[in-house]
Amino acid sequence: MAKFQDIVRYYHRYWRISVFSIAMMSAFEVIDLFGPYAIGQILNVLSNQALDPPVQNLIAGVASVTGQPQGQRLSLLVLLTLIGIVSVGRAPIQPWLGSWFQWDTAFRARRDYSQKALEKVLTLPLEFYDENNPGRIAARVAKGLANHTWTYPEITGQLLPKFFRIVGIVTVIWLLDWRIAIVVLFSF
Repeated sequence: MAKFQDIVRYYHRYWRISVFSIAMMSAFEVIDLFGPYAIGQILNVLSNQALDPPVQNLIAGVASVTGQPQGQRLSLLVLLTLIGIVSVGRAPIQPWLGSWFQWDTAFRARRDYSQKALEKVLTLPLEFYDENNPGRIAARVAKGLANHTWTYPEITGQLLPKFFRIVGIVTVIWLLDWRIAIVVLFSF
């Protein structure tokens, strides 16, 4: 298995699109945290408890724009609309802004490095093939390329966005109570 430094070096030509892809998938991971938060706020509305100040300000803004009175019905409507936008509205764009670029980058790199490897193999003298098995050479080149091709999307598509999701969770907990955030942080 390749080391992380090897993978970074392997994809250095594609760093802009890689950073974009990682940022988009990380943003979607953090946005996913809004669903449970909004459900908690809906439970607050249904049990006649106070909403969080940012949600109250949002509902007050919607009420002033629409001319509707602030109340339970408008609060539920705003929160359910936000859940719909976050869950359904992002569904068509998430595969294109996140996952597609991960595989596109991996396959572009594989194409480029396959071409370089083939050029290198074709420049070797014929005596080299007398001493070394050409099938074994081809298998080693293909295995190295496949290793990088399958490792990159896993790191950019799974590991780093989940890391940023955990950072988002710990940050929200830190804003609520820093002592609990320290306990949660050390639990990892």
